[in-house]
Amino acid sequence: MISIKEKKINQRKAEYSVSNLKLADVADDLDHRMDYHIQAVRKEDRERVLNFLRKFFFRDEPLNYTIKLIPEGENSTCYELEDYSLSAMNEDLSLMAVSSNGSIIGVILNGSMGPPSNEEPDYITNCKNPKFKKILKFLHYVDVKSNIHGKFPNQKVFEIRIVSVDSNWRGKGIAKALLEKSMEISKIRDYDLLRVDCSSAITGKLCQRLGFEPVYELKYADYVDEVGNPIFTPLHPHVSEVTYVKKIEK
Repeated sequence: MISIKEKKINQRKAEYSVSNLKLADVADDLDHRMDYHIQAVRKEDRERVLNFLRKFFFRDEPLNYTIKLIPEGENSTCYELEDYSLSAMNEDLSLMAVSSNGSIIGVILNGSMGPPSNEEPDYITNCKNPKFKKILKFLHYVDVKSNIHGKFPNQKVFEIRIVSVDSNWRGKGIAKALLEKSMEISKIRDYDLLRVDCSSAITGKLCQRLGFEPVYELKYADYVDEVGNPIFTPLHPHVSEVTYVKKIEK
């Protein structure tokens, strides 16, 4: 699903480093009593971000959880999922929320999206983890069926790939702040369209509140194996994967 390409930007954008963006720059309506800020994920932050995702995303994400992608055990992980996550940090578009004591309390991984291939990509064919391969196949299926580049031709698409918040900080507007900051960055970098695939109904509701519109929905009950059994059966309220988009106002 991931298509990473180098992007050329003009001098003004080059001087506007995402590393210097602060929460207060774009979110005046947020509760400033919250003692955290948002900053770019830099190369030296990647291992810390992975540690965060191992604790708060890899196990809890509905698709991962329902097929028990991560084995039991405090130090267990899925290395293919880690590689997937690391590849989403290569474009200087990902962000993290950091508390006053320096702890990461939220992460959003973003990247550019190109048109998908109708054929199964090599990264799926070569995936050696059978459980994660099921997820990659599902994401590619959604990518093709949602047909974003067909519905919105000649649009430069900014893709929000992973959103995760520390369980102790949920309900405090951190995911919203990360999404809003990502929306500002997409505008600065001259993207035309935001896209996010929501496997979680909770994230989907947040996207709707921020003005995203659903353009494709796949109910988990309708995505079945060769004998007709659903491949993914997340717990309620996670009943479908929904693709949302939002046009970026210039």
